[in-house]
Amino acid sequence: MPLTELEIRAIGAKIVQKSKREARVDTGALKRSISFSYVRKIMIFREMYYGQYGTNSNLEKNAIAMVPNGVQWKLIRTAFGGNTQEIGRTRNGRATQRTILKGLNRGASNNIKALIARNKAKKAKEALENGEKT
Repeated sequence: MPLTELEIRAIGAKIVQKSKREARVDTGALKRSISFSYVRKIMIFREMYYGQYGTNSNLEKNAIAMVPNGVQWKLIRTAFGGNTQEIGRTRNGRATQRTILKGLNRGASNNIKALIARNKAKKAKEALENGEKT
């Protein structure tokens, strides 16, 4: 029998509470960053990532242990620089992992296109001022 949305949200809240209790940090930044949401039948856990020092929490272990089989979930770790790492499990139980770098976004190509357009307009304006045909 499949779980209802309320049951899944209750399981997610328990995982977050347990992970916050077990987090080893000097400041509260990591504890504040641990959160949970349930969107489009996917449990999404989030936490801050400290790079070489690790995450200092057991959120991933708790999710692996406590999320029931057949429920899709993913863990999104965000580093201070903005890079994110997604770890998760599909409904069939297959593990997934993906790293998204901050610098690789669609805005970069839009900025390049705008720069090219500005350069073309500048050259066309200079050509008109010099009496050349474009």
